[in-house]
Amino acid sequence: MKDKELIKYLVENNDYKYNLLKTAEELNELSTILLQYVNKDNKIDKQKIIEEIGDSIIRIKVLKKLFSKKKVKERIKFKLNKFRSYIKEGKYKRGI
Repeated sequence: MKDKELIKYLVENNDYKYNLLKTAEELNELSTILLQYVNKDNKIDKQKIIEEIGDSIIRIKVLKKLFSKKKVKERIKFKLNKFRSYIKEGKYKRGI
């Protein structure tokens, strides 16, 4: 089974709420490992971060099938333009 087929299978064979909860779970795990990495003086193995990024991306791919592609793209464009305006106006200082 190819990757796209597998994502489609997950969308079609898992309950809507299950897909939402699994995504939240993976994003929470990513959030936790990132906070641990920052707060524990880099004692966390970067491989764990990579694993959680991968797990989260898979679940986001499922979410992208559950929500309007057009609206998601519009939001991404809006947010990137906001960053561009912060940079242009000199408001972007080591992060927003």
